[in-house]
Amino acid sequence: MAGADVTIDILKEIRDELRGVRVEVHALRTDGGQRIEAIGQRLDLIETTLLDLAGQNRLVVRYTKATSEKECRAEPRAGALGGDAK
Repeated sequence: MAGADVTIDILKEIRDELRGVRVEVHALRTDGGQRIEAIGQRLDLIETTLLDLAGQNRLVVRYTKATSEKECRAEPRAGALGGDAK
């Protein structure tokens, strides 16, 4: 009978360990899903920020180009004014 009691005790310990593992796996799945969702939200925010920055960069480049073209067109006229004044 003593051998049977030991076997039953071992089987109960195994059962309890399996229950604990199930709880841990469930917790990991839940926490992991929340973490993945949070990472996805962060990536969306990063993507939006980068797209906004790219749009602003394009505006700055266009403005700079337009400004430099205006200066190039103004130089010949300024030179002509200086020549007329002499």
